[in-house]
Amino acid sequence: MEFLAMRAALISLPQPGEGDLPSIAGKSLAQRQLMFAREAGCDCIIAHGGGASQDGIALRHAAEKLGLKFQVITSGHALPGIIGDADSLMVLQPGLLPESPTALDLLRAEGDRILMVSAGPGASAGLERIDLDRAWAGALTMPGRWLGKLADLPEDIAPHGALLRIALQQRLPEARLADSMLDDGRWTLIASDDAASAVASDWQRSHLGEVAPGAVSRWLGNALVRAAGTRMLDTPYARPALLLLCAILLGGGVAAGLFERPVLGFFLIALSVPVLEAFLALSRLLVAPFGRIRRLPWLRMGIDAALLAVGIMAIDSLFHRSIFPPVVLVASLFLLDRRTVPEWLEPLRDRMLIAGVIGLLALFITPELAIMLVGLLVLAANIMLPRR
Repeated sequence: MEFLAMRAALISLPQPGEGDLPSIAGKSLAQRQLMFAREAGCDCIIAHGGGASQDGIALRHAAEKLGLKFQVITSGHALPGIIGDADSLMVLQPGLLPESPTALDLLRAEGDRILMVSAGPGASAGLERIDLDRAWAGALTMPGRWLGKLADLPEDIAPHGALLRIALQQRLPEARLADSMLDDGRWTLIASDDAASAVASDWQRSHLGEVAPGAVSRWLGNALVRAAGTRMLDTPYARPALLLLCAILLGGGVAAGLFERPVLGFFLIALSVPVLEAFLALSRLLVAPFGRIRRLPWLRMGIDAALLAVGIMAIDSLFHRSIFPPVVLVASLFLLDRRTVPEWLEPLRDRMLIAGVIGLLALFITPELAIMLVGLLVLAANIMLPRR
């Protein structure tokens, strides 16, 4: 019978009596390492330390939720009994926040290797210096057949340090990482809660990305999440609360249109857009850096549906006259979404601005004329853009 090789990851937990691990955006460093290990192809997590600690229990639940095997060891001597000769073990330095795509690609590639950086920048970042030229970057993969050498070492030795020495003695192939990688926050050593707090804001900013100034609602949504710091990430009901608030605003907008209050309806729709963008921003952070929110952006179609419904109800006329201007507006918005627009045209596809301007104009002119004017602007933007 042929057995498939396994790749496991060794992650350190606090020893009994030690404090909790530092956390970044609601997840401990052990959980961050777990996410990296899964992306690197690991199907088993081996935790060294206190498995009954709060961090250990959370790591176990996170691993099992992802469908990974999970085991706890208190000594490195237990590793040879878990990892077969044909298997591979990934070792991650305690305190490492591993999110570099470059490092991930190197560790995910076929063949075992040890990641290195230059000695000076590596030592300054807190990484272990090997010699005058090299420092260990905090991650390596090694074949399981070497783990038997742990039996020659004291039982209480830190396994990640012992495995590093074994890898160096066995001349494991090395891969050099660019020193600049230590400066962007995607590969850094975090030793305390204060250091984690200092990194957290940069981490959020990096994973939320830059937003064009014209995308006002998206900018507001991101700003709301950033202003809350890690409180939203640490609160389980934050996402459902934002989604519920968005639904209430949209439902109130449609109800206002139904009761012949179209101006209020458009304003409520406008208010719902940054709330939805905050929900999407928070969702992106919760799965960062490797996860994707594939279907959630389709929720933006609910904004367009409400805009269409209130627009139709706002026009008191024959059905074909009531439906035509809102349909043209929403269709033009869909077309504009599919185009690459210059920064100065970005506001014309921001639903918060569109709904807000229609509501504002409807205070002075009829809702029908307000919808037609805004729809004409969006249609003109489509016509102005070059064809691809």
